[in-house]
Amino acid sequence: MIKYAAKLPILKRIVPSIIKRLNLKGYIYTYNNIKFRLDLKYLVDRRFFLHGYDEDVIEHINTFCKSKNCNYFLDIGSCWGLYSLQVANANPDLQVYAFDVFKSNINRLQEMANSNDINNIKTFNYAIGSEEKMAVFSVNEKHSPNFAKDLNGTFKINVPQNSIDNLVNISNSKIVIKMDIERSELEALKGSEKLLKKNKCLIVLETTNHKALNYLSSLDFKIIEHKLKTSDYLLSNF
Repeated sequence: MIKYAAKLPILKRIVPSIIKRLNLKGYIYTYNNIKFRLDLKYLVDRRFFLHGYDEDVIEHINTFCKSKNCNYFLDIGSCWGLYSLQVANANPDLQVYAFDVFKSNINRLQEMANSNDINNIKTFNYAIGSEEKMAVFSVNEKHSPNFAKDLNGTFKINVPQNSIDNLVNISNSKIVIKMDIERSELEALKGSEKLLKKNKCLIVLETTNHKALNYLSSLDFKIIEHKLKTSDYLLSNF
C-alpha cells in the first residue's frame, strides 16, 4: 500500500521521508524471485523499493548475456548488489564479479546471495583504480552508500585500491562490464586495459568525463547508445 501512496503527487515527497525515519533495517522485499534485505534509511534502498531501479538496463544486460553467451559480468561499483544479484540469478552459468569500496555493501550482497542460493557471485572489497594503494573515500551523509574520492566529505573510510588487471585474469571471453564509481571511471578503465584488449566487452558506463570516452575509443570501443537525459553510455568492441 505504501508503494502506491508514494506515486500520488501529494505524497511522493512525504512517504520516502516517513520511511527513512522508521529506520526499517533488514526489511525483506521480494522482487524478480529474489528476496532482497533492504535497509530503508538508505536512499538507494528506498528508491528501489518505491520505484524500482534501472530495470531497463538490467533487462538489456540479461538479454545481451544470453544472446552472446557471455562468460562474465563485472559489476564495478556494485553497491549491495542491485545489478549483481539480478544478473547472476537470471544467468546461472555466468560468473559475476562484484566490486565495492563499502564493506557493509559487500557483506550484504554476499548474505543475500547465500540466502537466495545464488552461487555464481564473487565479491571484492576494493576501490578500483589504476594502481595498488590505500585510498580515502568519503560521503557527506552518514547513511549514503555513494562513497567517492573527490568529495572530502564528513564521513571517511580508508579502502585498499587495486586495478582490475591485478585482481582478475580473463582472456578470450565475452564480458559485460557495468561501471558506476562516482567520477573515478577514467582511472579504473586505465587499470583494466589488459582485460579490455584481450576480451570482447560490452560496457555500461556512467560518466560525464569525455576523457574516459576518448580512452575507450582509443581501444576501439564504439558508443552504441547514449541516454541523452542521463550520463549513461553503452560501449562495445564486439
